[in-house]
Amino acid sequence: MSNKEEMSRGEWILFLILVALTCLGLTSCDYEPIDDPVIYEWYIDEDDLFTPEALIITDSKYQNVYLDTSQSYTYFQIYAEANEMPERKRYNGENNIWASFSTPKSWLYSDGNINDIPIPAVASTAVRFDYPRVFNNNPTGYQPKHLDLWTKQNVGPIPVQAINQRDTIPIYMDVSFDGDYHVKDTLFIVLRAK
Repeated sequence: MSNKEEMSRGEWILFLILVALTCLGLTSCDYEPIDDPVIYEWYIDEDDLFTPEALIITDSKYQNVYLDTSQSYTYFQIYAEANEMPERKRYNGENNIWASFSTPKSWLYSDGNINDIPIPAVASTAVRFDYPRVFNNNPTGYQPKHLDLWTKQNVGPIPVQAINQRDTIPIYMDVSFDGDYHVKDTLFIVLRAK
């Protein structure tokens, strides 16, 4: 008889456990909304978002330039644009962005005083990018078409013979964004007579 009592007690305990689990499963879990949710602010370093961009302004990589052949030597200008740097990377609000232009193309320059000195088509001096100019609230001079800043570089002296032969001048641009980033672009100028 004691075996029957234990059996019925064990069954009884198992029954109570099953009833308790069933009751717990049937109750709904109601969550009360939080009155003051915690707002996490993520601070992103703007340098991580900065993507340097620079380009020589042309319609295509091969640009026809029409020049006057009435002069012995002639010049023309090319324009480049770049985006501005993050505020904290500027010096007193100024961008430290410079473009260096180069070319392997040169001609022998000679006049009454100088004879047969090879002169490259582009000066090797670096030029600084700057904001567009405004005078009396009116924009003056070159206005950037794609990016924030602009610069220009003279190309020449170009002899008449090079124009008549329809020479092609490769011009390479290397833009330095405060020495941290470099962007390169290339332009091929095909000389044509006006």
